[in-house]
Amino acid sequence: MQDDAIDDLRERLGNPGFAITDDAPPGPVPVRPAAPSEIPVLAGVLARAFAADPMVRWPMVSNDELPGRIRTMFEIVDTAYAGEGWIYTAGEGLGVLSLMPPASTEREQELAIATAPALAALTPDGGQRYERFWAWVSAMLPPEPRWLLDQVAVEPAAQGRGIGGAMLRFAIERAERDGLPVCLETGVPANVPFYERFGFRVTRAAAAPEGGPPIWFMSRDPG
Repeated sequence: MQDDAIDDLRERLGNPGFAITDDAPPGPVPVRPAAPSEIPVLAGVLARAFAADPMVRWPMVSNDELPGRIRTMFEIVDTAYAGEGWIYTAGEGLGVLSLMPPASTEREQELAIATAPALAALTPDGGQRYERFWAWVSAMLPPEPRWLLDQVAVEPAAQGRGIGGAMLRFAIERAERDGLPVCLETGVPANVPFYERFGFRVTRAAAAPEGGPPIWFMSRDPG
C-alpha cells in the first residue's frame, strides 16, 4: 500500500502503529457489522479495491477526479447501508462486505431515492447513467427470496490473506441458515473462477445497455 494510504488508515483508525504485513492472519478472520462511523475508512478500502472495476468506473461517466469521486460514492451509499446493518468489515478494517437480506428491495429503493441528489452531484450527467445502470442490474437479479452479496472488497495490499474468503463464507453461512440462495454480480472476468470455488455458478451474463460493461450474474444454492 502507498505511504499516504497507510497514513490515512492510521489516522482514521486512531492507531499510529497500524501496519500491513505479508503474513497471513493467525486463525479465523472475524467478520462483524460495521458502524456508520467506520464508513469513511472503509470507503477508502472500497475505492482502492474497485479502482479498476468496470461496474464502478463506467457509471461515473468521466475519468476526471475518479478515485475521489468513487470514494465519495461508497461513503454516501454505505453510510446509508450501515444504518440498516447491511455493511460488515473483516481483518481489522481491511475487508468490506455488503450483504442484503431477503425482502430488502423496498428499503433499498427508499435509500436510493434519499441518496440520489448527493450521487447525482458526483457525475457530469447528473447521475443519469449511474441510475440507469444500477436499475438494469437490479432488474437482472432473481426475483425470488435470496440474499445478495453486493460488495466484497479487500485492501489491495492485504489480498491473499484469507480476508475475502472469510467474508464469502460468512455470507454463505448466513444464507444457509435461511435455506436460501445467495447471489452476486461482477464485472471482472477473473472474479468468476474465484467465486466458483465457493460454489457459485454463472446464471446469466450480459452486457449492460448503452455500451456498458459485460456483467456476470452468479448464484449459490443452499446446501
